[in-house]
Amino acid sequence: MLLIKHAKMLTTEREGLKEFDVLIDGEEIKGIGQNLFIPNASVIDARGKFLSAGLVDAHVHFREPGQEYKEDLRTGSMAAAAGGFTTVIAEPNTIPPIDTPTRLRHLLDLAREKSLIHFYSKVAITKGMRGNHLTDIGKLKEAGAKAISDDGHPILGRKLMRNTLLKGQKFDILVNPHCEESALYREKILRKQERFRQRSLWPLMPSSSGVRPYSSEYGFIKRDLELADEVDARIHISHVSLAKSVDIIANAKKRGVQVTAEATPHHLLLTEKMAKEIGPNAKVNPPLRSEEDVAAVREGLANGTIDIISTDHAPHSPEEKNRPWEEAPFGIIGLETSLGLILTFLVRPGILTLHQAIEKMTILPARIFGLEGLGVGKLKPGVKADLTLIDLDKKWKVDSNRFYSKGRNCPFHGWELCGKAILTIVNGRIVVKEEVMVSDNQRGMNKRANGLSTKDGPNG
Repeated sequence: MLLIKHAKMLTTEREGLKEFDVLIDGEEIKGIGQNLFIPNASVIDARGKFLSAGLVDAHVHFREPGQEYKEDLRTGSMAAAAGGFTTVIAEPNTIPPIDTPTRLRHLLDLAREKSLIHFYSKVAITKGMRGNHLTDIGKLKEAGAKAISDDGHPILGRKLMRNTLLKGQKFDILVNPHCEESALYREKILRKQERFRQRSLWPLMPSSSGVRPYSSEYGFIKRDLELADEVDARIHISHVSLAKSVDIIANAKKRGVQVTAEATPHHLLLTEKMAKEIGPNAKVNPPLRSEEDVAAVREGLANGTIDIISTDHAPHSPEEKNRPWEEAPFGIIGLETSLGLILTFLVRPGILTLHQAIEKMTILPARIFGLEGLGVGKLKPGVKADLTLIDLDKKWKVDSNRFYSKGRNCPFHGWELCGKAILTIVNGRIVVKEEVMVSDNQRGMNKRANGLSTKDGPNG
């Protein structure tokens, strides 16, 4: 048994932080109280530290299978655990994409062998993620899919998107389109320009007429929310980046559409002007936007229009990101910086309360993606012991060269942050302690680290 003593915990928004002890027995939280005394339990003195349910990231790319040189299940899970995350949901754009039950089961089997944290996956909406024919969504749901998404490719055809939402409604699986532009998107636009010219979506699509590139996000969101409303399906919008998008989602929620949405730390903190200064490590899709867009996304997050925070952790090799801007791939890593960025730049200035930030990084993503019933995102007796201990006052400097991720494409390198995960527990086992990965042979060692001590009972 493991006993965490004197940890600060959130009760309600109004009451704020209170001190509690948490008893872990095996893989489960056994009890929460004050002045717990458990003979022979190993004790963690968490005095002055904040204890949360394990963080949940509903949008990551671990690159396995097919691009393990960028990231793999092991290193991705290490990066997640180092950042305080105990659960992730991966995108299906692997090579080959996760578009059949066999591929999904194989991926989940690999994750059980290699991942240090809980790993779930989305599956492709269309076969090969080519945007033409739907996958067998019912069988994919049975195999363990948590959502359907073609990742960076929008579903172009209105009829196909409507059928996608109908399948989502039929099989009770979340539809998670990416309302952004991609190479495949542009290829299809060029091939089918005349066909789309008469459609209502056309004016929002880039063309030779001079429409600004990467401006289609809100057009796709508007269409998809109208269709979701029409067929009464659940829909989740990834990485919202435009003020217009926030307005469309807010209005849809007022109409009763079953829509949720997410924002990333980079779209909450960085602007297009900053991207030019940072270079290819800030090249991402959707791209970084104007200061006005960033302010609108922040406000949407604060007022509940945007429900959760996800990283869109997208690692690439340093060689790829060191190319000129036009040649470098899209993507930013975020698992090891997300918590610190949110605490430093959103919680400390009062844009979000600590309660809001933790909800948007734990219970709300778990609820949206159907993991709440599995005990994910909760901190209460009877659920799995997935916990993150956070030092809210720990000052640290981002050094991407020390990351557990294989990726180094971090636009926040060198930033000074305040607030960091110092202990990550998964299924009752310590996985990371003070930035050190604790292997099976090392668990229970490291008796003292920067004031965080572990000792064997008795306790009091």
